Amino acid sequence: MNHSPDELTVARLVQQALPGSIVRRIWSLSGGISATMQAVEVGWPDGRSQTVIVRTHGQTAVAEKEYHLLHMLHGQGVKTAAPYGLDRSAGSLVLDYLPGEMSFTPHDLSCHLRQMATQLARIHQLDVSQHDLSFLPQVGATCSEMGRERPLPTPNFPQEQAIRQTLAASKLPPSTNKPALLHGDFWPGNCLWRDGELTAVIDWEDACLGDPLTDLAQSRSEIAWIFGPAAVELFTGHYRQQQPLNDEQLPYRDLCAALRQIRLVGSDLAGYAAYFGEYGRTDITPTTIRHNLGIFIDQAFARLAH
Repeated sequence: MNHSPDELTVARLVQQALPGSIVRRIWSLSGGISATMQAVEVGWPDGRSQTVIVRTHGQTAVAEKEYHLLHMLHGQGVKTAAPYGLDRSAGSLVLDYLPGEMSFTPHDLSCHLRQMATQLARIHQLDVSQHDLSFLPQVGATCSEMGRERPLPTPNFPQEQAIRQTLAASKLPPSTNKPALLHGDFWPGNCLWRDGELTAVIDWEDACLGDPLTDLAQSRSEIAWIFGPAAVELFTGHYRQQQPLNDEQLPYRDLCAALRQIRLVGSDLAGYAAYFGEYGRTDITPTTIRHNLGIFIDQAFARLAH
């Protein structure tokens, strides 16, 4: 975990990014995993107040990547915060504050998933040829999870070995999908909501270029164990209405995404379940995670068999 900069450093960063502003109050925000976040209330000589966020990665390259990407995305129909400043020495960004919070208990799940799908489709519909995105890595057709070393398969997911064998033996049909900007970690926890409306897509440090099916499958795998198998189909249906794709490779991508989920949650199912309890989802347990992700994996195998 990155350490938050002290208040003097935060004030300096904000005043450099917003010349003429007066820092009134600084407080820490919870929920950050890949970066720490502090909110800052500033005042202006005309009496206006404004709240901004200082987001600290602690790594210059990661902060630069997110800063340049947000500059490109802002105003492109994707709900992102406007970037005001970058401090390379601290690995920090100064961003506009967008109201909202994570929501794992939506009142209308279909509407919730439709809004998520709309944002993901808009990201994938951006014309990457019109922007210099050479600072982003490109992901290929092969599953990057296959190259990650695993000490031992987790007993929580006995399908892991079968997934690895299937992915190693699969001969992918060529993809006809145009390379797109990928968020890289588009899951419900990286969407902020207010009064049932999606207000922001956050955490862009894993953004890359590649086949949009990679992003879609990763989102599907997260939705599977958070909201259940039916929610996966709802989300995918909403996405396909806005972004038709050649999805012959989707079962392969689903298995790759499932392998990533196994790596992330497989050794600490209790910890992952406890995290969601703080957001009103005490129904998410190690058992439900195993069950729902298992269904997602079995469905991918079934589609590959056909």
